[in-house]
Amino acid sequence: MNTYLMKKAMIETAVTRGIHEMEEDPERSVRRLIDLGRQFSKNRFQDQIFSVMQKSLTNENSAYYDMVHNLMKNSDHAAMKEFGVNFGYMGWTYGAARIRETEKKEGVCIPWCIMLRYDPAGRNGYSMEQLAHLFEQGQDLGIYVYFIRERGTGDSYELLELLERYKDCAFVWVKEDGRLTAAQIQVLRACRNTLVMLPADTENTEPLLTAALLREQKILFAMYASYDLDPDEERRRKIVENVLTSESSLFFLVAQDGAKANLRQLAYDSRLRQNYPFVEVDYYGDAEAIGKIVAEHQSLLEIDSDGTILRPACGGTGFDFGIPLMEELRNIMPAWKAAGR
Repeated sequence: MNTYLMKKAMIETAVTRGIHEMEEDPERSVRRLIDLGRQFSKNRFQDQIFSVMQKSLTNENSAYYDMVHNLMKNSDHAAMKEFGVNFGYMGWTYGAARIRETEKKEGVCIPWCIMLRYDPAGRNGYSMEQLAHLFEQGQDLGIYVYFIRERGTGDSYELLELLERYKDCAFVWVKEDGRLTAAQIQVLRACRNTLVMLPADTENTEPLLTAALLREQKILFAMYASYDLDPDEERRRKIVENVLTSESSLFFLVAQDGAKANLRQLAYDSRLRQNYPFVEVDYYGDAEAIGKIVAEHQSLLEIDSDGTILRPACGGTGFDFGIPLMEELRNIMPAWKAAGR
């Protein structure tokens, strides 16, 4: 067994034990699990995260204890372990080390994650075969985290079956219409490496009904709200109310294309205040901040459902799935030296 597999197995064993202890004594065990995480952390970013979490949980009135209670109650514990280890260890430790090594060797920035937009009914989009090729080559470079924003309507079964195949990866699947069929929910039970995101900023009650079904089936999920300008007080109150009703432990702010607002500070301040039993995340802003520390640059790669490159700005250039990923990154991503290395 190679070193990374041994380390991953050790972390999985520790997390399994920690989750079991959390069932018996949530408050004490959460603190112990975070202490353990800091011991395993191997880069500045992880150490910063666990340090902040340690300080946060010294507040006995922190709403984050309620968040942990909801997460334990509403989630499959094996899925918590698989998704968490894939995201945290494969994405932020093992994968990040490989990314940094390759960046220095090749002289090109490599994203710590890849963001995709997907339309299952689209005729001009990429195929499942192309997507599989992207995941395989991404893993070879150290990219183990993928965000997929699904638009339109479709059954998504091919996509979910594909995600389930990549056992070492962590996938965040944004379901923009907030609707899941009973059959899709059953398929998701097998996708323990996948977190589903549902819209919280809608008058439609369907996302909250879907959230209730996901809680019942103990499937990992989060809520999100899209924005252009800073949300007014009334809109934010309604969104927060929906997130609280869903009992989600994560709430993402997703900027619309060309958004004038930057809510990274809003999300950061919310995390420090700990007033709500969920962690607030800026979808793009925090991804950039993570990249700055994990991959030592903040350049993101996002591909639209028709294959157009959205990030970095490439003037409407299409992503070339037909050439090796490293070659395409050399064409579209900033050079390592130009990024300040």
